Amino acid sequence: MRNKFPKSGNSQLFENSNSSMNRIKLYSIISLFLIIVGSGISYWTSERIGFYTTALMETQDILQRTSELYSSILERETNIRGYVLTGDSKFLTNYQQSLLDAESLLKKLKDLTKNNPDQQNYLNELEELINIRVETFKLTIVYYEQHGNLDGFISPARVNSALNGYRTIKDVVKNIESEENRLFVEKNRSLLNNINALPFIVGLISLFSISVGFVTLLSIFHYNKVQKIASNRIKNYQDQLQEHLYQLDDSNKELEQFAYVASHDLQEPLRKITAFSDLLKEQYSETLEGEGALYLDRITVASNRMRRLITDLLEYSRAGRITSEEEKEVDLNQIAEYVLDDLEIAIHEKKAIIEIKDLPTVLGKQTEYRQVFQNLISNALKFSKPDEKPHVIVSCENASSEEVNKLKQLDSSFDYFKITVVDNGIGFDSNYADKIFAIFQRLHGKEAFEGTGIGLSITKKIIEKNNGTIYATSEPGQGSKFIILLPDIKTIE
Repeated sequence: MRNKFPKSGNSQLFENSNSSMNRIKLYSIISLFLIIVGSGISYWTSERIGFYTTALMETQDILQRTSELYSSILERETNIRGYVLTGDSKFLTNYQQSLLDAESLLKKLKDLTKNNPDQQNYLNELEELINIRVETFKLTIVYYEQHGNLDGFISPARVNSALNGYRTIKDVVKNIESEENRLFVEKNRSLLNNINALPFIVGLISLFSISVGFVTLLSIFHYNKVQKIASNRIKNYQDQLQEHLYQLDDSNKELEQFAYVASHDLQEPLRKITAFSDLLKEQYSETLEGEGALYLDRITVASNRMRRLITDLLEYSRAGRITSEEEKEVDLNQIAEYVLDDLEIAIHEKKAIIEIKDLPTVLGKQTEYRQVFQNLISNALKFSKPDEKPHVIVSCENASSEEVNKLKQLDSSFDYFKITVVDNGIGFDSNYADKIFAIFQRLHGKEAFEGTGIGLSITKKIIEKNNGTIYATSEPGQGSKFIILLPDIKTIE
C-alpha cells in the first residue's frame, strides 16, 4: 500500500531557509549602511582637509603680502631719504610707485582677512598710520622743493614723531604677522589631525564591512545548502505528486468504467420492470381497476425517470473529461445550426422564434459546445409561457475589463467573449441564480416540467473546463438571461 501524499514539506527546512535569507538581507543592509556612513565620514574628512589646506594657503598668502607691505613701507622711507639727501627725482618716482603698491597690498589684505575682526582692526590702524606718515612725507617734499633743503623744517619734535610713527607701524605689522602665525599653527594642527584620522576611519569601516561580508558569505552558503536540500525534497514531493496523479487518473478511468457498467447493469432491470409493467397493463388492464391501474402507471413513470437519471448522471460524469476528440477552433455559429437542426421538431411544435446572431470562434471541442447550446436552448423552449410563443436570442459581444475583473475565476490578462442566451419564458427568482447550476437541483416540480436537473450542471462544467464561466439573471415572469464568458483565442495563443 502506497503512502499518503504529504500535506506539506518540512516546515523547519523552510524556516531555516527564510531565516538564512533574512540574515543575508540584514547583513547586506548593515554593510550598505557602514559603507554609506564610512563614505560620508571620509568625504567630510576630505572636505575638512581641503578646507584647512586652503586656509593654510590663505594664511601664507597673508603673511607674504604683509611682508611685502612692510617692505613697501621701508622702501618708501628709503626713497624719501634718498630724495632729500640727493635731490634726485628718480627717488620720487620710486616713492610714488611704493605708494601704489602699498595701497594695493593693503586692499588685498583687507579682502583676505574680512572674516577676522582682529586683523581688520589691525589693518585699519595700519592704514591710518600710513596715511599720517604719507602726509608728513608730502609736507617734507613740498618744503624741500621750495627751499632746496630741510633747514628749518626738521626739529627734535618732528624727528621724535617720525620715529614713534615708524615704530608704531612696525608694531602693528608684527601684530598682524603674530595673529596669522597663530592661525597658521592652529589650522596646520587641524589639518594634520584630519589627515591622520582619515586612514583610521576608512580602515575601521573597511574592517566592519569585511566582517559583515564574511558573515554574509557564511549565511549565503548556509542558505544555498538549505535550498539544495529543499530542492531535492520538492523534487521528491513532485515525484510523489505525479505518482498520485497517475493513481487519480487510473481511479477516474475505473470510475468511468464503473459508471458504464453500472449504467448498463441498472438499466437492464429497469427495462425488465418496464416490460413487465407494460405486459401487466396490456394483459390485465380489464382486471386492474382503481388503485391497481394507478400503481402500475406510477411504476412505469418511475422506471422511465430512473432510466433518464442514470443516463444523465453518466453524461455528467463524462462532461469536460479528456476524450479522443482534440481541442481545436470551434465556430459557434456552426454549432448553433447543428443544435437548431436537432431541436427542429420541438421548435416547430412550440412555434418558437430562435435568433442566432454573429457568434465567435473559440477553443474547445465541438461535441461539448453542442451540448452547451442544446441544453440552454431546449431549457428556453421547455420553460416557456403557455400563452406566448417562445422567443430566444443568442448573441455575442466583447466583455468589458470591469466585468472580467469582477469575476475572480477569470484571468484578467485575457480578453473574453460575452455570449448571452435570452428568452421570454417563465423566469425564476434571482435568489436561485446559483442553485440552478447544482446537480439534480430543480426549481419546478417534475410534474410541471420533465427533466432530471442535470443539464445546466453539465453546461457549467464544460464552460469552466474551457477557462470560462457562466451565470444567469432572471425575474419571475420576465424571462431568463444566461451569460457565458469564454476567452478570446487571440489572447490565449
